[in-house]
Amino acid sequence: MNLGFVSDFDIRISNLIRKGGEMEDNSGTGFTKDPNKTYGLMEIVDGTSPLVEKTPEETVETFPHYIILLAISILALTFILLVISLLFDAPLEDLANPLVTPNPGKAPWYFTGIQELIHYTNRPVIPAIIIPLLIIIWLILIPYVDKRPKSHFAARLNRIFIGGEGRRILTLLFTVFIFAALILTVIGSLFRGVNWSFVVPWN
Repeated sequence: MNLGFVSDFDIRISNLIRKGGEMEDNSGTGFTKDPNKTYGLMEIVDGTSPLVEKTPEETVETFPHYIILLAISILALTFILLVISLLFDAPLEDLANPLVTPNPGKAPWYFTGIQELIHYTNRPVIPAIIIPLLIIIWLILIPYVDKRPKSHFAARLNRIFIGGEGRRILTLLFTVFIFAALILTVIGSLFRGVNWSFVVPWN
């Protein structure tokens, strides 16, 4: 299995034209075909690829080249985390006491954004259940909305969820989602104190 893929019609590589239902070699120039290998055009798509100027001999095999590099990266990251864990203690709190309720009671960091959002409404079901559910449904529907719709209904879905071929709505919504989640998580984790009042972490 080669790591590189030909993503558009590379005339320089194949130089094959269809005449009379048969593929005819019209290369003249190009790379020398290896008789011990089999070549085939996998797919024709619009656009260009950084690998379009590369011949099969300029690519590498997934195994062992890529797999070994990936394994080395994983081991290096594991070693770095091990060293950090040996040098710095985890910021753990005291043992939980069922008779004492902490104030404020904060959710794990990945839920503090939702907890902060609940603070701004008197209907917690909306930010806690409905909004995350709508985001999940939206993410599930994205791959099924054709970028070039062929029907009126598909075109309407494309305009609503994607924003046309420019993907303007998709880009805008995703950007707003990332920044909103980041800001709410930071505020809920660092800037909330007793009774969920706003505090500054350095005081």
